[in-house]
Amino acid sequence: MNRRKFLSNSALFTVPIMLQGLPVFAGEGVLNPMLQKLAMSAANCGKVLVIVQMNGGNDGLNMVIPLDQYTNLAAARPGVLIPQASVLPLSGTTTVGLHPSMTGLRDLYNNGKLAIVQGVSYPNPNYSHFFAQDIWFSGTTTTPVGGTSVTAATTSTGWLGRNFDINHPSYPTGYPNAINTGPMAIQVGGSLPLSLRGTTDYFGYNAPNPTSLVSVAIAEPEPAPLNDYGTEITFLRQMRNQSNAFAANITAAWNAGGATTSTMYPPTTPSSVYNGLAEQLKVVARLIGGGLSTPVYIVNQPEGYDTHDVQVDPLDFTTGYHAVKCLGRLSSAISAFQNDITLRNKADIVTGMTYSEFGRRVISNANNGTDHGTGAPVLFFGNKVNPGIRGTNPIIPAVSNGNTQVPMQFDFRQLYTTVMQQWMCMTGAEATTILNGTFSTVPIFNAAIVPLTGMELLARWDNEFAVLDFEVLENETYDTFNIERSTDGTIFRLIDTIANTTNNNKQKYTYKDNRINASVVYYRIKGISKQGEFSYSKIVLLKNKNEQSVRVFPNPVTNHTINIEFFTAVNEAVQISIFGALGQKLYSNQINPQGNKIVTFIVPHSFDVETLYILHITYGGNVVTEKILFL
Repeated sequence: MNRRKFLSNSALFTVPIMLQGLPVFAGEGVLNPMLQKLAMSAANCGKVLVIVQMNGGNDGLNMVIPLDQYTNLAAARPGVLIPQASVLPLSGTTTVGLHPSMTGLRDLYNNGKLAIVQGVSYPNPNYSHFFAQDIWFSGTTTTPVGGTSVTAATTSTGWLGRNFDINHPSYPTGYPNAINTGPMAIQVGGSLPLSLRGTTDYFGYNAPNPTSLVSVAIAEPEPAPLNDYGTEITFLRQMRNQSNAFAANITAAWNAGGATTSTMYPPTTPSSVYNGLAEQLKVVARLIGGGLSTPVYIVNQPEGYDTHDVQVDPLDFTTGYHAVKCLGRLSSAISAFQNDITLRNKADIVTGMTYSEFGRRVISNANNGTDHGTGAPVLFFGNKVNPGIRGTNPIIPAVSNGNTQVPMQFDFRQLYTTVMQQWMCMTGAEATTILNGTFSTVPIFNAAIVPLTGMELLARWDNEFAVLDFEVLENETYDTFNIERSTDGTIFRLIDTIANTTNNNKQKYTYKDNRINASVVYYRIKGISKQGEFSYSKIVLLKNKNEQSVRVFPNPVTNHTINIEFFTAVNEAVQISIFGALGQKLYSNQINPQGNKIVTFIVPHSFDVETLYILHITYGGNVVTEKILFL
């Protein structure tokens, strides 16, 4: 059982904070590995990303309507198409309009606060809700074979989670702190998504109700058993304690934010008009207004978009389920939220994006509905978006059939890399690492506001050294660079100075610092100009594994060959054991490295692939436990 499944089945973990009756899950990526990583980078950036999930597969052709294709579209979908006279026109274009229920988003577009990206998908799309959502969450286009993912080790993490891993590798140790007073990500409503899961841990936890705190036991239980479940129980206890720590900060932000003054939120009664998405965004706006440092929020529209049947009212295609409960509520919720954060003077630091795991087919079906398809539009909203339409209308053939799809114009990972680099202050190299590939950006944000930092800093461990690689833009204006280190992320001390000896406009520098005895280490670069002015790089964090002094590679294990690297020379017997999920010992061996830092051994082929095992290493009073997978 992997951590994702374990946590999903753990009542202790899934008890959220309740804000105005809505479940609030808080944490570094809220189980989506990719979201986790992104949020960790953004924590030092001062920007906020709000992700609106439209689960079920949205019919983009009835949301963003290609008016120049209307004749062929009418022939293809006679059972659902919006009458042309009812389509909402948009400023500056006569070829694209919006569904008539989306007046709020129409107004945002006309006021320069909405961007529409056409035809978003990925090569060889998957039409399963579950796999398609995992693909979007993970940021990889891994496809399932025989019902399981062929690269589960990759898709078990999410795009934001991997972002968190890069920028906050020690999480949850040392959190909250002076910089990250709030959790890395908060989800309101729904269940914790894969996008916020990191490579080793979920960047998520549950906090109590700011107005009615749920009591959480703090007494330390008995030690957990030495097996995989025991390891997860230990993790849950750590997350529980962290939840208590973050809860105070969430409560303070909630109280400081105060009730909304926006009059645009829809009424909450009667129940027939209740807009759950609007209520979720109202909570998010209040936390942002209260100063919570959380950089990523995820909200879930309660109404599903899987409209196989009765997508529209058969007597009036402008109304019905998709119009009223899906698009209408989406539009009014987002427009009210934008008004709310504007009144709170936070609109310049907040942007939002929608996503749905896939679109619908071009043709309508016999049930006044549409079936699973490929490309669909993605919306970006906020003060700093580059308004307008990216891409072109899909070409609809004169005769469409069940295989006619909306073609891909933009890979969804292009949107992710754009958000990372142009909104969340990440470098191109970091985005490439997270997405496992390089993708071109899309002009979603106003170029005038895209941050251009003078120094891009990366950090990594190299045995007994912390290696700092930083690239300086406008290098010729700098005189010296101070290397500063901290163990708490707040108080930095000068450890060395590098002089600028070139007049190059762009220059790369590398500095090695001896590994110190601290659980986490923070670094930053202070650049001092020739005029005596100074600026800082972003802060990077390294988790110090010196206490463990062991690395297992590769992991997942290939060819049943395990390599163990000792960071310091070992000249005594090392006891190696492998345990199964229920704590049963499956393998035992004793090796003496005799001063060699790397030992290699082969285990029996009886170990199952893509199954989690616990590797137990004991030597010289040290006990190291690592999770391993076999491929």
